[in-house]
Amino acid sequence: MAGGILDEVVELRFADDGTVALHTGAQPMGQGHLSTFPFLIAARLGVDPGAVRLVQGDSDLVPAGTPSVASRSMMMAGSAASMACDTSIENGRRVAAHYFEAAHPDVEFAAGRFRVKGTDRAIGLLDLAVRARALPNLPPELAGGLDSTAKFVSPQMSFPNGCHVTEVEIDPETGAVAVVGYAAVDDVGRIVHETIVEGQIHGGIAQGLGQVLGEHVVYDEHGQLLTASFMDYMLPRADDLPALRVGHHGVPCTTNPLGVKGAGESGVAGALPSAVNAVLDALAGRGVRELDMPMSPSRVWAALHAGVSRPGH
Repeated sequence: MAGGILDEVVELRFADDGTVALHTGAQPMGQGHLSTFPFLIAARLGVDPGAVRLVQGDSDLVPAGTPSVASRSMMMAGSAASMACDTSIENGRRVAAHYFEAAHPDVEFAAGRFRVKGTDRAIGLLDLAVRARALPNLPPELAGGLDSTAKFVSPQMSFPNGCHVTEVEIDPETGAVAVVGYAAVDDVGRIVHETIVEGQIHGGIAQGLGQVLGEHVVYDEHGQLLTASFMDYMLPRADDLPALRVGHHGVPCTTNPLGVKGAGESGVAGALPSAVNAVLDALAGRGVRELDMPMSPSRVWAALHAGVSRPGH
């Protein structure tokens, strides 16, 4: 898949105002990139998160990239960003050696600062990035100072996994299905931002339960859409869901430097089969062995009263 979804390029650019910008083509659609990527860069470089900017959405400013599909953003763009940070740090060690007139092996980096080993001669990474632009006699390969570009190519896909359990209660008089309990434990590898991951899992669960219990695009015999507004198209609301219990069992992925696995679709991937199986388990005593989605009250009621499921009703 060379040139496809399994590669990503990012750029790190240091500005004269003491900030650093991550340029990425991995455009988000609500995944929380502003809450994750700047903190990832800040942690790797040892700088304040407020000094990190995220540049995205402008094709004049970002390298070619793939949108945030297939739960790939942190695995691909995050891994590339981590590699870019490593390159910038190594460039910084060489620039710092030139700045301090010291040997390259004698320069160490920790907590956002370059230091000549065994001395108090040190300089902050962001300060050095600014000073590097005016340093004379830098080698040609360091003309860009600490700026870096990195491309990550994954050897294969990343596969998260987990266990989701849905508990439902069905009113036999109306066919209404109530989700009264939900628990999930997911392995999405190493977690970069737990709040973001749990939010994505919660949203995915809600999406999956909505698809199972009611979401349905309906047309009449003339092709007229009958569910054109949310007055007619069922979406799960807060009172349709119980308190979701979410846990983690992270096993670091071995095919990317961050050890992450895709989290964006974990919730919906677990909710769909879990909820379908819960409804069928509840109906099994009435002889119902299968039922098409959505498992709406009318379909459940018809299945209960027929003793068998009748797809389309």
